[in-house]
Amino acid sequence: MQTILIVDDNLDLCRPMVKLLSHMGYTSDYALDGEGALNFIDRTIPDLVILDVMMPDMDGLEVLRRLKADQRTQQIPIVMFSAIADPEFRTHAISKGAADYWVKTGIDFGELKTRIGKILASTNGAGV
Repeated sequence: MQTILIVDDNLDLCRPMVKLLSHMGYTSDYALDGEGALNFIDRTIPDLVILDVMMPDMDGLEVLRRLKADQRTQQIPIVMFSAIADPEFRTHAISKGAADYWVKTGIDFGELKTRIGKILASTNGAGV
């Protein structure tokens, strides 16, 4: 079973996302900040990371930078998941190595399932 890590400082978003991903057939867990995400990934390499941009202490772009700079984790697809809908910011995040950029208010269940499946299929031949 493929593992997805959700990184967001909003617990009220993380818990339902874990439940949703479980219903979609994935193993998932969450971290509430960038340091927690890096600690999780140090123990368990996920197949996909869904990463919030705006978090206290270490923002999502810094987490993305660190993961892409580490040879052990640079191949993990990372989706930036943010309330920031600015197309230029989206382009910037993708230029830094994000596999995709999703605006939190604009994705429904069917689209989420399709996007996750496509990303996982393109990175390792699997997917849902």
